[in-house]
Amino acid sequence: MTGTQVTMSTAQPTLTLSELQKGELVWFDPGVGHVLPGEVLEYHKPAQVLTVQAVIAGKTQIFSLTSANGVNRRQDLGQNGIEDMIQLTDLNEASLLWNLKIRYDKELIYTYTGSILVAVNPYKMYDMYGLDMVKKYEGQILGTLPPHLFAVGSAAYGMLPRGNQVVVISGESGSGKTESTKLIMQYLAAVNKSPSNLITEQILEASPLLESFGNAKTVRNDNSSRFGKFLEVHFKQGVILGAKVTEYLLEKSRIVTQAPEERNYHVFYELLAGLADEEKLKYGLLSADKYFYLNQGGNCEIDGKYDGEDFQSLMSAMQVLGFTSEEQDTIFRILASVLHLGNVYFHRKQLKHGQEGVEIGSDAEIRWTGHLLRLDVDGIKEALTTKTTEARNERVLTALNIDQALDARDAFAKALYSSLFTWLVARINHIVYKGTKKTTAISILDIFGFEDFKENSFEQLCINYANENLQVYFNKHIFKLEQQEYAKEKIQWQNIAYNDNLPVIQLLSKKPVGILHLLDDESNFPRATDVSFLEKCHYNHALNELYSRPRLNGPEFGVRHYAGPVWYNVDGFLDKNRDTLRPDVVQLLISSSLPMLSKMFSSLRNNFEASKTLNKANGRFVTMKPRTPTVAARFHDSLQQLLESISGCHPWFVRCIKPNCEKVSMKFDMPTVLEQLRYSGMLETIRIRKLGYPVRMKFSEFVDRYRVLVRKRKLPPKGTPNREICQTILEKHSDEYQLGTSRVFLRESLERHLERERAAILNTAAITLQRNVRGFLARTRYTAKRQSAIKLQASVRGWMQRRRYETLRRGVVKAQATFRGRRQRKRYNQLKEEMKRKANLAKERARVKAQKEEQERNARPHAVSNLNALDIPAELALIFNKIEEWQPLHNKRQLVKVVGPIVEIQEQYALPNDIDQHAFSKFTNIYFKSHVWGMKKEPIKTPFLHKSKDSDYMDSIAIFKLILRFMNDTTLSPKREQALADYIIHKVIYFT
Repeated sequence: MTGTQVTMSTAQPTLTLSELQKGELVWFDPGVGHVLPGEVLEYHKPAQVLTVQAVIAGKTQIFSLTSANGVNRRQDLGQNGIEDMIQLTDLNEASLLWNLKIRYDKELIYTYTGSILVAVNPYKMYDMYGLDMVKKYEGQILGTLPPHLFAVGSAAYGMLPRGNQVVVISGESGSGKTESTKLIMQYLAAVNKSPSNLITEQILEASPLLESFGNAKTVRNDNSSRFGKFLEVHFKQGVILGAKVTEYLLEKSRIVTQAPEERNYHVFYELLAGLADEEKLKYGLLSADKYFYLNQGGNCEIDGKYDGEDFQSLMSAMQVLGFTSEEQDTIFRILASVLHLGNVYFHRKQLKHGQEGVEIGSDAEIRWTGHLLRLDVDGIKEALTTKTTEARNERVLTALNIDQALDARDAFAKALYSSLFTWLVARINHIVYKGTKKTTAISILDIFGFEDFKENSFEQLCINYANENLQVYFNKHIFKLEQQEYAKEKIQWQNIAYNDNLPVIQLLSKKPVGILHLLDDESNFPRATDVSFLEKCHYNHALNELYSRPRLNGPEFGVRHYAGPVWYNVDGFLDKNRDTLRPDVVQLLISSSLPMLSKMFSSLRNNFEASKTLNKANGRFVTMKPRTPTVAARFHDSLQQLLESISGCHPWFVRCIKPNCEKVSMKFDMPTVLEQLRYSGMLETIRIRKLGYPVRMKFSEFVDRYRVLVRKRKLPPKGTPNREICQTILEKHSDEYQLGTSRVFLRESLERHLERERAAILNTAAITLQRNVRGFLARTRYTAKRQSAIKLQASVRGWMQRRRYETLRRGVVKAQATFRGRRQRKRYNQLKEEMKRKANLAKERARVKAQKEEQERNARPHAVSNLNALDIPAELALIFNKIEEWQPLHNKRQLVKVVGPIVEIQEQYALPNDIDQHAFSKFTNIYFKSHVWGMKKEPIKTPFLHKSKDSDYMDSIAIFKLILRFMNDTTLSPKREQALADYIIHKVIYFT
């Protein structure tokens, strides 16, 4: 690629060689293709020759200059260069270039241009993206710390409360855009207030998954994004709630063809390197070099990339994202089918009437494809060898020639893979996208870089068209809107010219004859060809200075892009733009018994049916094909939606620079970098950022934000217009701001200064507030602790006193117990002796009594000899027979205590006066017979007392017999004994 020389350097005073003194630092052009930094050794006046020394490739060289052309004084950039290039005093291409080189050689790959970050790809990883670095940059104002990608992430995250943010990462292919995107996403995931939640991990894992399916090795980049990606990360109160991925223009041609030293998409090689042998057998897979779709580049491996390990990372990402085993199996089936299709080849076959047809020469690959996709094998063969058309509701089969068959095979494979990629993006969004209600977002745009290969085709035209639009967006925000706002607010400003690429956009997309519109028109004509499209481009744009025709009549045209002229070969333009899959092939894929595959192609059939309904006129042929949206039209519309989306966000720009074209680590190729600096407008960007006022705020907003910078006594009185208050706040910085009609305009350096002062004041206030709050909390805690300590001490003292008391009490109790025990033992011994004595005395008495009783028994008559001779009355015998059922008439349970008034007896009772004259001896002599007083043990024959009635006589004898039985019958049971006693008592009471 060759860039157009753009000379927009800050005006330097005209120098003569004689003005330069020994030791002065200068820029000079020795004719090596770029300016060098040098030091003046001497000026030889007679010869008018200036001797300058410069260091080239580590060696000091001497140059003799005879002309002052290209010689300017320079600023000493120091050993590490200048972190923010706005601070350069000698503003020119040389100072920019050498400042970046000095920093790059010191492994300082990031440099500021105001709020724009310039990142030079080191082609290796540094240990500067860990959690410690995240913490270092978290919450810091942009520019207060050394330049870093995390500083941009921190600035965007800090601005979230003010609205949506977007980080636009741009640069050539191979400049490091994809890695920068991943690093910013990792930073946002680390600083969000819930970094360990599942949704954050899923968003992070989506990147390597899409990278496997959408990135590939190209000549310029081993990990080139072959699709555009717009990632929106949604936050709510600092917490990541979800994300949405939008993909743009997957490069489909890479699926079936690759240039030398390039590869197909990473996932194919990772699949073959990572699957186990039994899994390969399941899908019928071999090594990568055995597949036509993978071996065209000549080398299936990339230095430093381990496809087997990356496959394990891919599987891990699928698991984190919740892909089911059935979905993973279907994905592998589709990938394997694409590889099998690539190995399908054909033989020419002569048909009737001299027509040429084809037959498939590799049935095994077709059978594998049918098996894996669960499709009818004959249906696949028919789709690859014939074309089905419908006319007047009739189905007509037309044989394909060998070129058409190969195109049909490739179209089949491209449709499978591109549909799978679209499904993957939709599946990821279904998992991580939770809606945008009441959220703010940080969006990251990672879109394909500007490309210019030896052979550029339709894909490069679309990619470069996207980059032109991004450059327009950049120019609009940095130059156009900025200077329009200056004019509107009537501030003093001299416009800075810049390279406006809007005419290139108009050449490509302006209706009705923009190149892309001409391509769309031709794509809808059945008989149109790539050549007819090229002729229309030549006809309509031959006089446009941005358009070029080839010197020879070749199939190409040239466009002078902002990054330089690019020649495009139109071969295949129409087919790539149409990108239509035949309806019969769509129907075949829908018929698959794999639900996931069938659903992928259902929408294609619906679109085709809709277009056919709208464009078919009563069964007659139409002159144009149905106007289904072309690739260019869809891409243009999606690109406009993208620009509309990011236009509503506050932008942060990251300019990625490719240091060399060989992808060599830490090699800084001056011409390559200079060309990128030129076409990106970096010099003009620095000028407008250095001289302009990119920070603008309404007076009221400025006063509200920076009022704290003025002491209260210096603030104007209430009612003072905000404009005057702004002047009061900014009175010390008169050269770095301007006041418009409604806004205050600041230079970025002043804004950073104000932000640092404001942060310092707020930090001091916060520290004071925290100190007071901490003091209050400390005093509260001290009081609480003191009260607790007093309570604790009181409790401890009480516990100690109680313990002493308990110890004393236990001692006293023990002493008392000892004393009482001793006394009780003594008393016990005395009682024991007394009881022993009484026991001996009782034994003696019992022995004497027993002897006496024995003597009495010996003196008495013998006991009743025959108890059976004692009669038992019939009614008593009846009771004895039913003794188990008998209940005594009177027992303790039947006694009832009666409580009532005691009736006093009024009568007076007195013994007879002559009671002494009636002695008991006299009574016994009268009433007792024979004066027999001893106990009778034999039944009596006559009663002891005189009985007047015979019945009383007999009853007395019977009762005595019963008494004898009661006293002498030891065989009576307790119940019988009780019954006998009750009976005797009853009889006695009744008898008396």
